[in-house]
Amino acid sequence: MFYVNFYAGLLVVYLDGIVVYSESLTNHLRHLRVVFQKLRGYELYAKKEKYEFCCEQITFLRHVISQGNIQMDSRKVKPVVDWGIPSKVTDLRSFFGLANYYRRFINGYSKIVNPSMDLLKKD
Repeated sequence: MFYVNFYAGLLVVYLDGIVVYSESLTNHLRHLRVVFQKLRGYELYAKKEKYEFCCEQITFLRHVISQGNIQMDSRKVKPVVDWGIPSKVTDLRSFFGLANYYRRFINGYSKIVNPSMDLLKKD
């Protein structure tokens, strides 16, 4: 099973992705040094062209993350926005399965979807 690991307010690891985050540039450089030393100790290496350093905003796991803010990645939301009007109950369930992932980003989500959810209830 794949999962996200969080290490003491320093970094997030998911599969082959590592995000190092810090409150200051000085701390960030120190954290990077620690991470690279650990990787080297386990003989793990990454391609230089895959790195981005000292970014104020990143896209990670379908989210755009910046200081104190997490937003939906608009490219990943496009399938939800472009979804056609469901004509069958199974289509509606499929749509909710996709849309529910983003519910925490949508104010009043439950009020918006409740009328449609009522259609899924059995008499």
